[in-house]
Amino acid sequence: MIAIKSKIKRYIKRLIFNIIKKRKEVFPKILSIEFTSACNAKCIMCPQPDMDRKKENMSFEVLQKVVDDCKGKPLKKINLFWMGDSTVDKNMIDKIRIIRKNLPKVKLYLSTNAQLLSEKRSRILLEENLLDVINFDIDGLNKNTFEGIRVRLDFDVVTKNVMYFLNYKKELKKKLPETRVTIIDMKPTKDEVSDFISYWSRFADKVDVNHYNTWGGTQDELNYDDGHIKDEHDSKLTESTSNGFDFACTHPWEEMVVGADGRIGLCCLDHELNEQVGDVKDETIEQIWRGDVINSYRAKMLKLEYSSIGSCANCNAHTFQSNKTWAKLQKFN
Repeated sequence: MIAIKSKIKRYIKRLIFNIIKKRKEVFPKILSIEFTSACNAKCIMCPQPDMDRKKENMSFEVLQKVVDDCKGKPLKKINLFWMGDSTVDKNMIDKIRIIRKNLPKVKLYLSTNAQLLSEKRSRILLEENLLDVINFDIDGLNKNTFEGIRVRLDFDVVTKNVMYFLNYKKELKKKLPETRVTIIDMKPTKDEVSDFISYWSRFADKVDVNHYNTWGGTQDELNYDDGHIKDEHDSKLTESTSNGFDFACTHPWEEMVVGADGRIGLCCLDHELNEQVGDVKDETIEQIWRGDVINSYRAKMLKLEYSSIGSCANCNAHTFQSNKTWAKLQKFN
């Protein structure tokens, strides 16, 4: 009787997983649009400064093509950034306006280091209701920690710009955008996390503590595994010296990244676009999402053949996904 119940349970889980998987293969739920691959910072935990990819801004032609491809599709969210900081692009506001006008029902999310978020830009973003969520990356509670991590940025300028945005939103009595302040939990910040949360919770709608991302094992040196902090899913940080995926990664079934030049990568963690799955200048987003290239990667992940995918071989993203429903449904045994 126990064996029969176990078989039925496995069958149901497989059935549910396959239904969900099929739905996800229709169109990406999340799209990351790289307004620029350039950044004004040289953060010690980020691979962007050493990228071989050209540092450039996305053209309006490529952006319009992306927007047109998304019209009438079940897209839920657009990240208005990827490897660069979008504020570096002098046309950032105009690009957000284009997206907001053409895709009014899609949630728009901007993450920035805020160094170049001028008062004028803040006023426009708030007065024109251009964003649903804005995240400020502030990795450090004091000037020494912050400037030791976010090299080339000025702690006083950043915090001044962030506070202006938060105060102006309050002055306008706006509900949106939701405001978030983020710190990455890593060696240089681990002793400041609690105080950081206490301080910024007084001003922002939400404070996020992000697990350290090793970017496919390329940025391992700041990671640690002493178990000093757990997230709401009770999962500890882990080193990425060996791949920990025992399930198919959710990224190729949920999100798509469009680089500044229009090329599309397998995952937001593939910062060099080594695993290119298409180019919006040649195909539509839907064609790429349903195409043979990305499906070949999906097939490998379903077989747990991560070692055959260069950018995935040493990725630690399993630490963010292992307690999600998508992963649990794949535990058929």
